[in-house]
Amino acid sequence: MTVLISGGSGLVGEAITQILLAKNFSVRHLSRRASRRPDGVEVFAWDPDKGTIDEAAFKDLHYIINLAGASIAKRWTPEYKSEVLRSRVEGTRLLFNTVEKLGTPLKAFLSASAVGYYPNSLSETFSEDDAPGNDFLSLVCQKWEQEAINFEQIGIKTFRLRIGIVLSTKGGALPQMALPIKYGFGAALGSGKQWMPWIHLEDLARQFVHCIENNHLEGGVYNAVGPKSVTNKVLTEAIAKSLGRPLILPAVPAFALKLILGEMSETVLASNRCSHEKIHSSGFKYKFPLLEQALNNLYDK
Repeated sequence: MTVLISGGSGLVGEAITQILLAKNFSVRHLSRRASRRPDGVEVFAWDPDKGTIDEAAFKDLHYIINLAGASIAKRWTPEYKSEVLRSRVEGTRLLFNTVEKLGTPLKAFLSASAVGYYPNSLSETFSEDDAPGNDFLSLVCQKWEQEAINFEQIGIKTFRLRIGIVLSTKGGALPQMALPIKYGFGAALGSGKQWMPWIHLEDLARQFVHCIENNHLEGGVYNAVGPKSVTNKVLTEAIAKSLGRPLILPAVPAFALKLILGEMSETVLASNRCSHEKIHSSGFKYKFPLLEQALNNLYDK
């Protein structure tokens, strides 16, 4: 079986790639430049901004995993917000237009989304059927998912995985949270009460592969999160414990975060407690169901 991954060289894409290769899948990536990697992954060129893509990437193709999109971990100027949205919408649209044009008989299309789809709440637990929020991140997720739904409309099984906070020492949020803690400046953010739906990188990658390998699985939306969301305060304390560092500073107030980060502060002040029940009920088994297990694995304890 052959899998094409947009954003394959990123944190999540590489983790998925290694699992697929170990299971003897043929893996292709989409990137700005074509190449062939030492591990046998063939990289095909595409440019969503220009609407160009190497159609050879779609020959004898069975699955597409769509992860490509500009990072949200940069200051949100109006221009950069436009890039965040455009990169996701136009990339997904280019994949759809190419599949439709070539008549590629995909077994499934899997697209990333994010828990930012949901509104902020300190009390609700969001399931896949809940309504979206109305902030920028939610808007991005809604438009991203709308593009993915086009695949459903031409009869291709489609998965939309709303990803939580990915725990990895190789990138993402964890190194940024851990750095000040290592140097004695760690603190909860805002009230510290906001819910943070985390997932270990390996479990997230395994969830994508789970959707591919289980033909009985219905398409649709799945919360790609761990079994138990925790508050920002609990997560910060758990990271400090894993690193063997004390937390001596008070929480960083929300107004200070907004001054420092601007509108991007929404990403660290958001509260989206999410249910994992749907993916769990599909037969997925977590390797790291507990936060302590995940952090101890990542910090080799």
